[in-house]
Amino acid sequence: MLVTDKFTLIHMHKTGGQTLTSLISQHIKHNAIIGYHYPIAHLPEEYSQLPVIGIVRNPWDWYVSWYCFNKYSNIKNSLYTVVSDGDQADFKTTITNLVNLGSSDISSQLYRQTLISILPESLDGNQGVGLTKSCIENFSSETQGYYSWLFTRMHGDLDNANLHIGRFENLQDSFINIMDVLKVAEKNQLNAGFKTTGKLNSSKREHYSQYYDDELIKLISKKEAELIARYNYHFEKSTENQLLINTKNEFSKLSNQAKNFLLLKDNIDVSALVNEVKQIVPEIWAASNRNKRFEIHSATQSLHFIFDHNFAHYNPTYLSSYYHFIHLLQPIEKLIAEHFNHNGYIGRLIMAKLSAKGEIPAHIDTGYSLLHCLRIHIPLITADNVIFNIGGEEKNLKVGEMWEINNATVHRVNNNSNADRVHMIIDWIPNSTVREEDKIEASHLQSAIQSIQAQKIGEHQPCPCGSRKRYNECHGQMENMGRVQ
Repeated sequence: MLVTDKFTLIHMHKTGGQTLTSLISQHIKHNAIIGYHYPIAHLPEEYSQLPVIGIVRNPWDWYVSWYCFNKYSNIKNSLYTVVSDGDQADFKTTITNLVNLGSSDISSQLYRQTLISILPESLDGNQGVGLTKSCIENFSSETQGYYSWLFTRMHGDLDNANLHIGRFENLQDSFINIMDVLKVAEKNQLNAGFKTTGKLNSSKREHYSQYYDDELIKLISKKEAELIARYNYHFEKSTENQLLINTKNEFSKLSNQAKNFLLLKDNIDVSALVNEVKQIVPEIWAASNRNKRFEIHSATQSLHFIFDHNFAHYNPTYLSSYYHFIHLLQPIEKLIAEHFNHNGYIGRLIMAKLSAKGEIPAHIDTGYSLLHCLRIHIPLITADNVIFNIGGEEKNLKVGEMWEINNATVHRVNNNSNADRVHMIIDWIPNSTVREEDKIEASHLQSAIQSIQAQKIGEHQPCPCGSRKRYNECHGQMENMGRVQ
């Protein structure tokens, strides 16, 4: 939201807000940003009598722009992560989930519950999604789609005579006409500024009609009917001879067979491994400092077998602890490799202990490797009231079961029992996800490790691997952990 001494601009997502904000900031002296993507309800009282400007956009086009911006951005906002099932769903599924977000369907309720678990209480410091817990708690509608709900939330009463709505499709002419109506003296400078500013924050894509099938066209026609009628929109077919683009992911978790949990195998005999785990002393569990290094894992401790401090996606490090457990781990590794037809390798293998009555709060994994691995959980020590929640779906995983989970979407764990819970966690790296730069980096790292082994490095000297950390915080720490384990 941007305020001037002449009007207030409501910056709704994907409606040219950054372009207009830039122009206004350059050409109207008295202006101020009042939060990023703030709705009209957050307008300070002293500006309440000013005219309000908003921009509307064809709903079919808006959904495509929102999807493409979020899918191909380096930073995924939490709303996209949830309704796309952690970027695993295709365009049609993702947009269907978003359009129906306010409905009473069980899946929509789960999506809302998941959003509520991770959204902030306040818009202060908002970095893009522009939603709070209370927003979603109060969103319930069988007839209104997400775009209509958001548009009304951002602009308030659409019949307010003080509200001036421009059209995204002819943004320059529409906005300048509003400036003319409001008798804004800087109208000519703003008009000229469009030529140099251009469109900011736009997403690269084909004409929106290339993304739709008849079913999705009709869904948006129904759920956004009021706004479509109010602003006289309709679905336009592209005049260009283009093929539908492929919006399906090249890499998918859970083999596209489930959204959150996929049982790979049960009745695995882990009794010998469980007996060995019960002999691990507290000092060894504490060695990784997992509970200190990651805030969300403050109630957990871990034992690493195959692991890299920088979550490398290639050439994983086998720690000395692995060789202590090798006779117990290899049968499980074989099961996993056979399940995935040996197409890949294990990149990380750890045991994680969640303390009695402890929890791992709702969070989303980030980073290339975590998002391009297949995450597997094998419970070793657990109880009936240990609950794993992924994307709003809850399960109690049993000892000896092997589950693949969708760690790309929101997940959390609650250990409601009076005993510690221990899971083996394995990340399988499909060969197709290994990038050339990962192989090159691994080659350089191997040379650096050989250099480390060939010389005596002081604890407080820079680690030769190039991580910019002290040796005792990097490979020195990894070596020490190996000795302890």
